[in-house]
Amino acid sequence: MDIYITDLIDTSTLQKIQDSFSHMTGMASLTTDADGNPVTVGSHFTDYCQKYTRQSAIGCERCKSCDRHGAVTVLQTGMPCSYICHSGLVDFAAPIIANGQLIGCFIGGQVLTQPLSREQIRHTAEELNIPFEEYWNALQQVPVYPQEKVDSAAHFLYTMSEVLSNMAYSKYEALRASHEIELASNMKSDFLASMSHEIRTPMNAVLGMAEMAMREDLPPAARNYISQIKSSGKILLNIINDILDFSKIESGKMDIIPVEYNILSVCDDVANIIETRLKDKRVELLMSIQPDIPKILYGDSIRVRQILINIANNAAKFTQKGKIDIFIDKETIDNDNILLRFTVTDTGCGIKEKDLAKIFDSFQQVDSKRNRSAEGTGLGLAICQKLLKLMNGNIRVTSEYEKGSTFTVTIPQRIVDPSPVIYVEDLEHCIALGYFRNRYLARHFFSCTKRLNLFSIAMTAPDRIDWGLQAYARECAGKKLFLFTDEKLVDEDLLAIPETHPEITIVELTGFFSDKKTKNSKWRCIRKPLSEQNIAMALSGTQLQVIGEESDSDDFDFIAPDARILIVDDNAINLTVTEGLLKPLHMKITSVTSGIEAIDLIEDHSFDLIFMDHMMPELDGIETTRIIRRFHPQYDKIPIIALTANAMDDMKKIFLQEGMNDFVAKPIEVRTLIQKVRKWLPKEQIIPCRTVINMDAKEDVSKNTDTISIEGLDTDAARNLLGNDDLFRTVLKEYYRTIPERAKRIGQLKQQGDISAYTIEVHTLKSTSRQIGAAKLADLAAQLEQAGNRNDLDMIRKYTDELLEMYTGYSHILAPYCEEQTPDAPKISFDKNAVLTLLNEMADAVSDLDIDRMEELQQALSSYDFGDVSAPLFRQLDEAIQRIDVDTCENILTQWKLLLC
Repeated sequence: MDIYITDLIDTSTLQKIQDSFSHMTGMASLTTDADGNPVTVGSHFTDYCQKYTRQSAIGCERCKSCDRHGAVTVLQTGMPCSYICHSGLVDFAAPIIANGQLIGCFIGGQVLTQPLSREQIRHTAEELNIPFEEYWNALQQVPVYPQEKVDSAAHFLYTMSEVLSNMAYSKYEALRASHEIELASNMKSDFLASMSHEIRTPMNAVLGMAEMAMREDLPPAARNYISQIKSSGKILLNIINDILDFSKIESGKMDIIPVEYNILSVCDDVANIIETRLKDKRVELLMSIQPDIPKILYGDSIRVRQILINIANNAAKFTQKGKIDIFIDKETIDNDNILLRFTVTDTGCGIKEKDLAKIFDSFQQVDSKRNRSAEGTGLGLAICQKLLKLMNGNIRVTSEYEKGSTFTVTIPQRIVDPSPVIYVEDLEHCIALGYFRNRYLARHFFSCTKRLNLFSIAMTAPDRIDWGLQAYARECAGKKLFLFTDEKLVDEDLLAIPETHPEITIVELTGFFSDKKTKNSKWRCIRKPLSEQNIAMALSGTQLQVIGEESDSDDFDFIAPDARILIVDDNAINLTVTEGLLKPLHMKITSVTSGIEAIDLIEDHSFDLIFMDHMMPELDGIETTRIIRRFHPQYDKIPIIALTANAMDDMKKIFLQEGMNDFVAKPIEVRTLIQKVRKWLPKEQIIPCRTVINMDAKEDVSKNTDTISIEGLDTDAARNLLGNDDLFRTVLKEYYRTIPERAKRIGQLKQQGDISAYTIEVHTLKSTSRQIGAAKLADLAAQLEQAGNRNDLDMIRKYTDELLEMYTGYSHILAPYCEEQTPDAPKISFDKNAVLTLLNEMADAVSDLDIDRMEELQQALSSYDFGDVSAPLFRQLDEAIQRIDVDTCENILTQWKLLLC
């Protein structure tokens, strides 16, 4: 354990002790580290020493040597002593020791016991290259003391150094104990992480094989057995993930990564997961979202989502009938911050009062005898509590045994866009009729409409509609009428309403797993859970209209065909994205992949606007901007806009200080990019046009019958981000093309320990992965980028393999969408003996790890028509070869050969 003096005694304490010594003795003093480097400001220093001797490079080094020599001498003799320094003054020193190790020196003196000769000072001045007369005059100010007084001061300083050594040793013992605790914690965390990974790998195989088996034509009993295997496997994986999260938090390696997000996306994810858990239960999930929650918040959306899912999952686990009510609202802190609040109420088994104190303990599950069938580690609530502590949040619980529980979570979040998250245009001209017999749904419906400020009327049956409309004739006059009802209540009477009451639009609330779709503009379907969000969607038509989506459409009604744009980015995917987003503006775009190329290019060409990537090898965006601003005065007034995934406030200030004019955050939002172009291009180059360029792709995507759905990708978010499907496909192909090269480079940089280049690579991977909707991969890359920035080698070593496994896995996933499709060659009829020969040769190639031969044999196998029996094994073998998973290859080959024999 390396020890440094200021780690054990703070500088202010050393300075105070040193100043007191000089005040009492009238002599100079200084504290240094073990190498003689000052750690305090010299007290009562003479000009002879401070102004002249130590200002000389040679003199300063000689002073350090003298200080070390004096301290070591005292350490060896165990007695205080004085000595003559190289410049002729009397000094004395004493060691500061911790655990037997010299960590610093306490130095005093800078006095004389007898005057020095002019010749002696002249000689020293010449050696140190100091003007003699000035040096000599400074010497006259040095005090002359009797030897006895010097010896007394040396004894006093020795005593003070012993006090400092005792202070240092006490702090050292505390630090060593803390270090040992940290090592033990890291060992535990490393063990848990390693074991989690080792367990997860075969469990993924178990789940994959179970999924494949479920697609086969199986007897009912076998299908049930495999379904149980799959279900149990998922539970085990959840337990492993809980343990891994807990170990990260315990070891202090859980990072909170704030981003801008919309709370509705969190609500959608939670609803999807919890509705799946409630599929076979008589439990109604109800969700409420306060409409005036700010549209865009700034916080760690992943951890917010995890906390809400954990608590709602607990409610689903312990509730067998009744309801689970999730309510999301807020409390205003100030103009820029809110307290986001989640309240989860259930009608489950409840918690005994004596057990309430235990529920947040690790590996605890209260009332375990009654709840022994409920899966889990007992870590979920403990993890929630620890995550909330990291985010300055809080969690509370109230419960009544056998009746249910209420968990309340509060988390401070910063406001980015204060517009209400849910907004319905022309709401005052709408009236909602509610026809529900489920008491939970009925109450919830009217609570939701009240929060939306939507006038609503209760209906007890379809034949009471006429009565209801007559009773509220004044309120209903000239209004749009919407009848909300449960799909279980749709009968002949209800189906006849559109004919008898054409002014009414029916809104049918369907089950979460229902495949019913909106029939027409007068009969709409919304899926459970019922919430303000989907009520608003029903009122506005096909999708929720949120404030601000249409308000800035005027920004897109222009082209700039004469504008010359330079885009600088070391990543080809980012270049493709930016070019594609700017294409509708018909600008002249030039792209380069490095700062050096950009500098070379601007010497011979002129541009009206430059988009500059931040993190690039060789010259980053800031360095490139400095060079442009300093050496190319013709670009003094040309706007340079940073393209960056680091949009924190401190980075924004740095960009502006270094000569950039603005920034665009990655992943790039099409609207933001267009707005920046409009803002910074010369006004004479912007040509208004009557045809509005539609950058809001939501409508186009909804009409596109050939939309893409890809495993592991949020393709809807990616297409909305990029603006259209064509650009998404282009970006996807470029992403796919670069996977092998980038994955190899990241692995090599990790092995070489080139953390700076490694950080740039994972930064780029983070950005491009977000661009295609690979959120999980992007999040892991972001964490490793942060690890690189703080030089956290342990985290980089620990998680890079996981990152590369996830990243290279997309090669197989994306291949069907990105490789050029060629007509399949006719398949060869199945020949058992020929296939067995190929399998035996494959076994030899796998044993020798001959990758080229394995691929050749796989190509040969692909020419056969395997039918329904061997086809799954061929696909599994192909996947294992792509991953170079030798163990899986051997297992599949053994299984396949046994099947054929």
